[in-house]
Amino acid sequence: MLAKPSLVQHSDQWSTVEPFEECRRLLHKAAFSMQHPLASHPLFSIDALASVAEEAAKRPGDLYWDAGDLSITDKWGSVPKPDMTVRQVIDRIETAGAWMVMKHIEIDPRYKKVLDEFDDFIRRIAGPEGSKLLSNTEMLIFITSPRRKTPYHFDAEVNVLTQIHGSKDIWVCDPMDRSITTEDELERYYAVTTTAGTFKPEAERKARKITLQPGDAVHIPTHGAHWLQNHDNISISLSLNLEFPNWKYKDVYRANYYLRRMGLKPRSPGQSAIIDRSKAATIDCVRQVRKLVGR
Repeated sequence: MLAKPSLVQHSDQWSTVEPFEECRRLLHKAAFSMQHPLASHPLFSIDALASVAEEAAKRPGDLYWDAGDLSITDKWGSVPKPDMTVRQVIDRIETAGAWMVMKHIEIDPRYKKVLDEFDDFIRRIAGPEGSKLLSNTEMLIFITSPRRKTPYHFDAEVNVLTQIHGSKDIWVCDPMDRSITTEDELERYYAVTTTAGTFKPEAERKARKITLQPGDAVHIPTHGAHWLQNHDNISISLSLNLEFPNWKYKDVYRANYYLRRMGLKPRSPGQSAIIDRSKAATIDCVRQVRKLVGR
């Protein structure tokens, strides 16, 4: 379990546990801990979020919820959506076994201000050069029933999970460990389905377990497989995300997917900048042609 040393970047706002220089070295490579000032923020009370969820439900694709007993090996969308309204799900969240995610909350200027403060903080960690790779900062809000699990998966985004209310455990894997996250899974993630990651028994032994309390946050590295277990409480947490440009991973892995289907053995991203840019340019060209022909 991750120990909690004394904070070294003292602040009444966002702060890191380790020095900024160490966090900059770990960014995109490994989990590291932070502290934040949002645990008692009125914008993230359950009553305030009930209204936010109802607004998100009006926007196509910006609200998802399900209810049921999941294991860490289950896939996204494997549990049927309950026959309840958004308000009913939130009112019964303590017993519903539910998981709810609200997207693009920063549409509301009040939440955008909070997101901007985070964006400034993470860019200070990334530094001037690292910040050039980061864009499209967004906020997702999760409301989770007691003891609910979030299954094993990995993401493309730069992700900071921020605990507001309740507590939970998270297990985070090394994104470069190809015994956990394979090249084939990464290629299929970008080219076929975002549920391409598959749990392997050794992942639990290799993963780093971190307990999150209100006021805690953790950086989850891009492609770092992870899963979560809520404690005996309702959990409210934020996923604060930024994106890499398509040429860094997305289009290179897409190109590799198609090259592998042709019987070739493509190089992984990062081995040759020239080859990576060529693959990405090809995929982008295909994307633009499809737009022109309306496909």
